[in-house]
Amino acid sequence: MLQCDSYLINHDTLVLEPFFVNGYQSRIVTMHGIHYSKMSTKLLLEAACLRHASTFDGRIQAIRQLTGYKHKTPLLIIPEEVGAFPTTSDKNPECVWLFNHHFQIKELNRSKSEFIFSNGYSTQVNVSKHVLLKQQQRLYFTLEAVRSMHRKQIYIEKPLKALKLK
Repeated sequence: MLQCDSYLINHDTLVLEPFFVNGYQSRIVTMHGIHYSKMSTKLLLEAACLRHASTFDGRIQAIRQLTGYKHKTPLLIIPEEVGAFPTTSDKNPECVWLFNHHFQIKELNRSKSEFIFSNGYSTQVNVSKHVLLKQQQRLYFTLEAVRSMHRKQIYIEKPLKALKLK
């Protein structure tokens, strides 16, 4: 059924945005094209997180604990690999989620920006360039913090335990 739409949330996802036309609630932009879903952006993200053994709220809570980001918290859907950041509060029905792919930001005015991905897809959001850059930085910091935690566990703690040094 509709749950399969959440499988489009993966390594190839660029943008997840609200889209309220003809019964659809969201637009999923991937490296391979644009797809529409009758599920909300929040439900799509929730289903994607569940596929990777957590919930949306669980992931957000963990990231807040790790980073201290209380508002507009980035989301790691697949830890160390796939993450996204919200352009506004995730409670805002117009919140757009940008995934960890390179994009350029064009400032249109103080409160409106356009982001452009390498495949040519672009869209405008009612958010300043400054906010988008800050959110992108938060996502990359979060991804690297989790990667670093896992490297430490793999490369330091396990060998020490094996040698009975700990």
